[in-house]
Amino acid sequence: MYRFEEIWGNQRLLSHLRMAVKNQKTSHAYLFIGGSGSGKKMIANTFAKYLLCATNQDEPCDTCESCRVFESGNHPDVIYVTSQKKTLGVDEIRGQILETVDIKPYHYNKKIYIIQHAHTMTVQAQNALLKTLEEPPEYVVFLLLAEKTEAFLPTVLSRMVTLKISPLSEEEIHRYLVGKKLVAPEEGGFFAAYAQGRIGHALELIEDTAFRQMREDILTQMSQLQSMRLSEALLLAKEWEIFKNDTRFLDIIALWYRDLMAAKSLRDERFIIQKDKKDLLYSAAKEPTEILAKKSAAVTKAKERLIQNGNFRLTIEVMLMELKENGAQ
Repeated sequence: MYRFEEIWGNQRLLSHLRMAVKNQKTSHAYLFIGGSGSGKKMIANTFAKYLLCATNQDEPCDTCESCRVFESGNHPDVIYVTSQKKTLGVDEIRGQILETVDIKPYHYNKKIYIIQHAHTMTVQAQNALLKTLEEPPEYVVFLLLAEKTEAFLPTVLSRMVTLKISPLSEEEIHRYLVGKKLVAPEEGGFFAAYAQGRIGHALELIEDTAFRQMREDILTQMSQLQSMRLSEALLLAKEWEIFKNDTRFLDIIALWYRDLMAAKSLRDERFIIQKDKKDLLYSAAKEPTEILAKKSAAVTKAKERLIQNGNFRLTIEVMLMELKENGAQ
């Protein structure tokens, strides 16, 4: 259900949107900027529902016809602009916006276009949209969702109110996940840290059973790495080829070393992120923190090489050899 009270963080931004509606001073175009999983889609949908609500309360009322229809996902005056391609081109803008923008709302006082992945709009598409942004029908509101402002022409940017979605702290995400009973407190630390401030990303990961299994497998292997012969350890490079297009396994390994250093040097579980794996970490934290720091750096270096299109098998084998040096983890 789309309600402001369900949105965690960014309270100043939400207050701005509420006041704009209550004071009848809304803009005709808003640009929501935030990374993937930052919550911008949730905020935009809640704002759209609020704009169309028949009442003037602090929240969408959820009882008027507009609110009920919105929650069904079939609101006639809300158009989601998307593309099957990697970019939003002129054809999408013309077909999904320009050909319908002059048609008045069916039942309500607003007609809202939610443009997803707006940062992928081509220059030609932006120019096609520009005239409508400059002289929109009075009933139209554009909500653009994007990851960066740099993707937009200055003339297009100047016609919109830009609102940046701030990342949440690990503590805020952890509190949300545990408060909603989505994860156990011990497990919540991992998802809160891994999400890197993006609450939507945390929610996606919790539902991703393949990711959860990847984490379990990787951590089991890392806990056994010290006792493996080098030849056995190098076989992991072949096994991990299934992750060739998914470097998240390296993020899991990096977090493993981060927690190993905390377990070794601090001996206080409050500083361990993956509290659900604390017993495994304490039993594995046998090396000096200086050595563990070098291992962590080796993981970071491997990820950088893969991002630069380095050879997967060779990169992982080199990393594993560095992790095995001096009886490393």
